[in-house]
Amino acid sequence: MKKTRTTEAKPEGPYERIAETAVRLMYAQGYAGTSINQVIDESSSHKASFYRYFQTKEDLGKEYIKRQGQDFREVWERLMEKSKDPEDFIGRWMALLKKQVKMQKYFGCPLARFMGSLDRPDPEWAKLSSDVLGSWIACLENYFERNKERSLLPSSFPSRRKAELFLKLFQGNSQFYVMTHDPSYFQELEDEMMRELKSAQ
Repeated sequence: MKKTRTTEAKPEGPYERIAETAVRLMYAQGYAGTSINQVIDESSSHKASFYRYFQTKEDLGKEYIKRQGQDFREVWERLMEKSKDPEDFIGRWMALLKKQVKMQKYFGCPLARFMGSLDRPDPEWAKLSSDVLGSWIACLENYFERNKERSLLPSSFPSRRKAELFLKLFQGNSQFYVMTHDPSYFQELEDEMMRELKSAQ
């Protein structure tokens, strides 16, 4: 695959404006619903600036997946650092989701939002998305392992399986919220995760 400019060091100015605008629009509107011209207009950029950094709309999509994957994980890591135990982490995470819902800034999982908005299935996008999802699972698995070492989780706690289950619970309840706009699904999500923390099987 041809190497694009998005893999190079990020310059200041237009690059960041374009990338950040693309991420915001693609999360709110989906990939298919976001055009290059809209990104250029709303980032107060010029076409020459856009094509200097992004050769195609696909390059913007790759930047979206990379940034959303990293941002999601970094938010988790900050919440983990502030939390005294896994229950506290879950509570902080759910409080953040509920705040985003209240502010009408939550449109579901950023990966699911992107993949669900594609015009057709694409193996390359699926591979990029799968890699990000894997990094999220590994982040949560490592967190559970650290808490086992601190005796905050039982030694029998299956960290990998629970990490995968937590992501499935998050995806499912997020999708139910997107379909219904019923915020009670986040309370159900919190309750389900808390039950799973107490069960080592």
